[in-house]
Amino acid sequence: MIRGASPGRLAPVNAARHLAGLVRRTLVGLAPAFARPDDAFALRWLVGSEGEAYRAMDRRDREHACRVAQRLLALHPDAEPHVVRAALLHDVGKAARPYRVWERVLVHVWTPGTAMAERLPRAWRGAWRAHREHAAQGAAWLRGLGVDARVVDLVARHHQPPGRDKALRQLASADEGT
Repeated sequence: MIRGASPGRLAPVNAARHLAGLVRRTLVGLAPAFARPDDAFALRWLVGSEGEAYRAMDRRDREHACRVAQRLLALHPDAEPHVVRAALLHDVGKAARPYRVWERVLVHVWTPGTAMAERLPRAWRGAWRAHREHAAQGAAWLRGLGVDARVVDLVARHHQPPGRDKALRQLASADEGT
């Protein structure tokens, strides 16, 4: 839990950062031309087939991935290289299904619970299902490419509570609000 926050709530500074990140990602979601991924930065960190997976991501997701990795390094300069690589690949599972602009914006603004998502019109369900399952899908894809098991594990668990896992805590803190 974030220091200063009650269960289920972000601390005020983190809530403001989260909101700013949400607004930015929503605007970039509406206008992909505004996404400016730092691909050179990412490709300097990635090894082997990781670069192939990264390049398969939508430019908006690549920009977010670079922001997360750069924030990770700013917050945790001692972060292990596999954690930085996981930051760059944590949303790679979203590449399995292209999002329409309205879907991309909607899943970032509102993510319903499973029961509610299943009652939505069929055309809407796929976006939420893909969003909910992207961590597992990304991990499976990376595993199939022979990516380091530590990177695969962090990608698979990046939306789970980190507990005592230092690498997952670092990744979660960097992803929050970007």
